[in-house]
Amino acid sequence: MSRRALIVLMALLFAFTVLLRAPASWLLAALPAGVECRAPAGSLWRGSCERLQIPGAALDAVSWSLHAWPLALGHLDVDLHSADPQATGTARVSLGIGGLRSLRQLQAELPIDPGRLPLFPVGWTGRLELAFDAIEFDAGRITLMEGTATARSLAQRNPPLAYGSYELRFSPAAQTSNAATGGATDAPIRGELRDLGGPLAVSGALTIRNGREYQLAGLVAARPSAGAELAKSVEYAGPADAQGRRSFTLEGTF
Repeated sequence: MSRRALIVLMALLFAFTVLLRAPASWLLAALPAGVECRAPAGSLWRGSCERLQIPGAALDAVSWSLHAWPLALGHLDVDLHSADPQATGTARVSLGIGGLRSLRQLQAELPIDPGRLPLFPVGWTGRLELAFDAIEFDAGRITLMEGTATARSLAQRNPPLAYGSYELRFSPAAQTSNAATGGATDAPIRGELRDLGGPLAVSGALTIRNGREYQLAGLVAARPSAGAELAKSVEYAGPADAQGRRSFTLEGTF
């Protein structure tokens, strides 16, 4: 072996040894903006955060396992596991130079609590279940969603109102337009909304455009089990059709 080859081999072995012993804090530089890992422990390859803060949620007792091979392709693939007693979950996260690339095999259950999920109004309670095969991003914009989000036992504390349970399903068939355009961010993403029983009959759709703009539109009607106050609040949605359903629309941006 030549002297030059020996020097290169020793340098590679040294670099490999450094990476094997790299502390968990080294991974923090690769985190997207708005993501914070508090009290990191362990190594670069297998580590943990005492608390993981991400846009729209916060989790305690989060651990990770880093996959080595994707590093050669220019991105990080990390298996995440939350042991938070109030918010358990697992997912494979892919991070690229431009930020978050995708979430795969996302399974999570967490409380509807503004302290953890600021997307919900203050004073609401319930449980949120997430089961997604894939969520893909391009420059921070959502380009694909396949899976289901289920809100169970939605309720309002003051005044006390029980709204029931609902499912929002993003099926592979609804992503055809995105696949046809090569994942273009201007291709709309559509999820079907339905109730799972309870005081309100709800059907509709959530449409995401440009990866950030959303519109939730559908029909709602109070069932006989709805209390007088809840039935009255439904009337504010507007005039009823022949089946007693009233249309609603909510719009905004992520």
